[in-house]
Amino acid sequence: MTEQRGSAGWLVGIDVGGTFTDIIGLDRATGEIRDGKVLSTKEQEHGVLEALAAIGVEPPEVAEIVHGHTVGINALLSRAGAKTALLATRGHRDLLDIGRMHREFGDRFYDPTWLRPHQERPIVHRRDRIGIPERIGYDGTELLALDEDAVRAAAREFAAQGVQAVAVCFMNSYRERGHERRAAEILAEEIPHAYVQTSDLYPVTKEHERTTTVALDAYVGPAVVGYLRRLTVALEERQFGGTLWIMTTNGGVATVQDAGKAPVFQLVSGPVGGVTGSLQLARESGKRNLLTMDVGGTSTDVAAIVDAQTPLTDLWTLETGLTLTLPLVDVESVGSGAGSVIGPNALGQVAVGPKSAGSNPGPACYGRGGTEATLTDACLLLGVLQPDLFANGRISLDVEAARAALARTGEQWGLSALELAEAAYQIACEDIAAKIRTISVYRGLDVREFALLPFGSAGPMLADRVARILGLDTVVVPSTPGQFSALGLLQSDLRTTRAQSLMVPLTADNAETVEAEFTAMEQSLTEELAAQGVELDGLAFDRAVFAMYRGQTWDNRLPLAPGPMTAERVPGVVADFHAFYQDSYGFSAAEIPVVVSTLEVTAVIPRPNKVPSTAAERGESLLGERELRVPGSGETTRVPVHVRERLAVGAVVDGPAIVSEKFATTVVLPGRRARVDADRLLIIENQG
Repeated sequence: MTEQRGSAGWLVGIDVGGTFTDIIGLDRATGEIRDGKVLSTKEQEHGVLEALAAIGVEPPEVAEIVHGHTVGINALLSRAGAKTALLATRGHRDLLDIGRMHREFGDRFYDPTWLRPHQERPIVHRRDRIGIPERIGYDGTELLALDEDAVRAAAREFAAQGVQAVAVCFMNSYRERGHERRAAEILAEEIPHAYVQTSDLYPVTKEHERTTTVALDAYVGPAVVGYLRRLTVALEERQFGGTLWIMTTNGGVATVQDAGKAPVFQLVSGPVGGVTGSLQLARESGKRNLLTMDVGGTSTDVAAIVDAQTPLTDLWTLETGLTLTLPLVDVESVGSGAGSVIGPNALGQVAVGPKSAGSNPGPACYGRGGTEATLTDACLLLGVLQPDLFANGRISLDVEAARAALARTGEQWGLSALELAEAAYQIACEDIAAKIRTISVYRGLDVREFALLPFGSAGPMLADRVARILGLDTVVVPSTPGQFSALGLLQSDLRTTRAQSLMVPLTADNAETVEAEFTAMEQSLTEELAAQGVELDGLAFDRAVFAMYRGQTWDNRLPLAPGPMTAERVPGVVADFHAFYQDSYGFSAAEIPVVVSTLEVTAVIPRPNKVPSTAAERGESLLGERELRVPGSGETTRVPVHVRERLAVGAVVDGPAIVSEKFATTVVLPGRRARVDADRLLIIENQG
């Protein structure tokens, strides 16, 4: 899908959320920017086409689409994935249930009846997990040959049970993958219709996490691959001849071909796009320390950007006991979004989320049949949202429907509609602030050195209150915050990651071995990208090692500076590991040798799609005054409402005030002041 790339003019980012699908387009010839928002659809390919129509761009006019979707995560959270089976080494089929024996902190920590999520809602039922006689040693030697007859028998049993996907994960296969690959060949012969995945996906240590990652990929694989196929066909039927990129968890985009090989790498592609946009903003604006706050319809995603560097992790926990091991941007979520339902928690107290009204029927005020009170209804009743300005005036909000839903919900606590709206707003802000602390304060960061960057359509309406709770002085509201994640997609580089476990001491004697492995992985990535038709201009490689002290069973990811691994360089890398350990854990052990467990390489190809800032629109910015129940004060007062698009560089808005734009609303609290800086960012700080 690349033959028309030179003739078409539009670059488009499309981010599918739980309630809305956001789109932003850039005409690379004229610099024109168009943005839009449509309600998300069950078949997300229809939403993509509707989003393109919303900005008046036809598929033949598009050179590139960068897409973040929620097909995989939706299937996982709702347990609507494929009927999945697992082939494991004999004696190890219960790894998914055993996990690491962690318990969930919170209300049920001492509950003897508590079950791990995978036991309560299995990804792979125990009856669909079969142990196969085979064994690879820790050093990659074959201790027991693969029993191919057992694999065939298992495949026939899976076929009889209607299995749609099979995960294959054998012990120590990260060192020698022959058994897994042969098992996959046999499965393809016996059940050719099934989706099959092995730990070639990301062959690293940590048996439980590796098994979980492969199982989750198999579970969501048919849904994601099917979606990518339908989307490709739908676009081609409408004469799209450009390039379709898919956002992945490592903070970059991948080709459709590459993305289809590992659907699990797309589970949180939308939130990752927001962080990518935040990194670009941090580098361009000079505000290099940012706490991001992406408030969508169903949840809020947060991340900490330190010195304008991508926050990466190699472990991500979806639910207790369901932990992935793969490279991904370090984003955490809390179920407090604009469409989150207000109701009682396990203790009977007022809570916001995690249940969401979604886009159908949506909040009560949407007038689409929803009856449950949500945070959007609360903000409407408080006067934070304006019924005639919501979604650029395309959705008229029903204040009385919101009031009735809040009144019904509030009866159980003896609260009026307005009292419940105030409580819900404050609780949502407290929940978001608590989640931000987990990725900042709890990791040793001083939040006073950071600014808060809110985006998502609902982010700016909560941000100033969240900042006050956290003790932050500065809030930075980007341009087009409602489409900020889509903008981040548009600016993302191509990134493809591969890993290989090695398990050798980090010594000068082993430097040549490590460098040879790195070089081989880079060559393989180059060949793969070239085979996919990717232009390799600007290709560079980021390297990292996973290392630990000898005798440990848990490693840590350590990024490496550019350059080959030589004997002379090894002492410096070892010193970097000791320093990392000291910073992370408060101690180090320089007297103990360091072991490299895994090597990681990421191929990076820059995509310099810089989106220019727009000039202020003509006209008076002040719309007039409207009533606002000022968050945190318990008082209702009339406040000015300004149109953000009409605020020129240098304009100042004193709080309390509301700044409304096409797809977002910013609340400026009393004692605070918002100003438009040279980059057209809206900076909120203390007055004086």
